[in-house]
Amino acid sequence: MPIVQERDIQAAKGQERLKKASKSDKIDIDTGLEGVEPDKAIFPIGTAASMLEVHPRTLRIYEDEGLVKPGRKGGRRYYSLNDIQWIKCLRHMIHDQGISIAGIKKLMQYTSCWNIVECPMEKRKRCTAYKSSGIGMKTGD
Repeated sequence: MPIVQERDIQAAKGQERLKKASKSDKIDIDTGLEGVEPDKAIFPIGTAASMLEVHPRTLRIYEDEGLVKPGRKGGRRYYSLNDIQWIKCLRHMIHDQGISIAGIKKLMQYTSCWNIVECPMEKRKRCTAYKSSGIGMKTGD
C-alpha cells in the first residue's frame, strides 16, 4: 500500500503544478516537471490528454493499436512523462510526417523511433528511449 500512496502523492503534486500553470503558460513536456520521475505512471487519461491537447479517445486508440501501454490502477489508465513524450513523438509522425498508424507499427519493427522522426541530437540526449538504448554511450554522444 505505501507504493500506491507514494504514487498518489506524486500524482497530486504533478496535477497541482499543472493547475498552477495558466492556460497561456505551456508546460514543456520534453523537459518534464520538476520533482516528477519520468517513468512513474501518475497522470490520469484526462490530464494526459490535456497535456497533449488531444481527446482521451485518441490515447485509447493508441493503446488499442499497441503503440502505448499506460499503467493501470483499479481499471484506470495512468501515463508517465515518458508516455507523454512518446505520444508527442507519435503525433509528430502521424500529423507532420504523414505516416499512418499501421506504417508506424511496421517501421518500429525495423528501426528505432529517433530514426523514423530524425530527431536532432539535442532532443535525443533528453529522450529516455534513446538513453535506455545505450547508443549514446557507444558513440560517445
